[in-house]
Amino acid sequence: MTEISRTVSTALQSLRQREQTSRLAAEISDVSKEVTTGLKANPYDDLGHRSADAIAIRMQITRNDGFLTSNALLDRRFLAVETSLGAMRDVGQEVLEQAFTADSAGGLSTSFLSQAARTALDRVLERAAVSDSSGFLMSGTRTDTNPLQAWDEINPRTGESPAIAVDHMIGGPLTDMADVQRAIDDLKAGFGDSSVFPNHNFENTFYNGAPTGNPPLTSRTSETQTLTQGAQANDPAIRDLMRGLAMLSAVNPSDIPDEAARDAWLTEARSAIGAGLEGLTDLETQTGLKRAQLADTISAQESRALFLDAEVMNLEGVDQYDAATRLTQLQNQLDSSFAVTARLSRLSFLNYL
Repeated sequence: MTEISRTVSTALQSLRQREQTSRLAAEISDVSKEVTTGLKANPYDDLGHRSADAIAIRMQITRNDGFLTSNALLDRRFLAVETSLGAMRDVGQEVLEQAFTADSAGGLSTSFLSQAARTALDRVLERAAVSDSSGFLMSGTRTDTNPLQAWDEINPRTGESPAIAVDHMIGGPLTDMADVQRAIDDLKAGFGDSSVFPNHNFENTFYNGAPTGNPPLTSRTSETQTLTQGAQANDPAIRDLMRGLAMLSAVNPSDIPDEAARDAWLTEARSAIGAGLEGLTDLETQTGLKRAQLADTISAQESRALFLDAEVMNLEGVDQYDAATRLTQLQNQLDSSFAVTARLSRLSFLNYL
């Protein structure tokens, strides 16, 4: 009886084997992860006091990855704006070339010029409406608003469309130099937001984005750097371009009977378009320079990502060959444990009676 009491029961031995089997299975799962990822399965347990370093590096990786994601989106926005500015410039250049070749004496060429200018206006409005998932890119901080009012569409803020406002500023048929000079002055005032008639001002009827003086769209590209998207549809370059196109669209130069007045009208329209093209080139260049600056930032962050990944490997990395060897050993132990457990499950006290 004493010998019997000192022995371990089959049931207890079987339970111990099951516990060992469960522990081995858990270890195999952890080592399998290490073989697959090359990283410790439980890094913070294994690193001890150095786990704080690992956590700090992981936080830096999260911040750096966040900047890389947002900067990639910002780069696409800058590219979209740069492309739109280039398209506006091309449209204006085409009309300007036609304006220089048009016969100031009137005729078919000036009729085609007016039609081309009207088409160009619609294309400028279309390009200014460039957008992405965040909203309109040339509306300043009012990203939910299309920056330029459709040319023949009434603006509810003033009850006038841009086309009507231009017609009011021109003030009817132009017959002599006095009429032409008055219309030119009124158009300059309206597109410059200095007209005595509020409905004629650009930012009241033509433009719906954030007004002049509002801070531009600003994006943080790193811990120490921000970039602004300063190209808006109320920029002087776009105002000048639209003013010149509006002059040619609203008035066919051949309808001005006085030759000197007709030449003055064409000259002012060309001058406005030319100023607009020059300003658009500057805006396009500035946007391109910001893209280049952003590209340098992204390159530095990509290099930092590689460095941080290497630091993680230094702290949390494992020898995958060693991990594969341990995995094989654990699997062999597990197989042996299963075999013992199976044999114990078949033992019975009755076999010894």
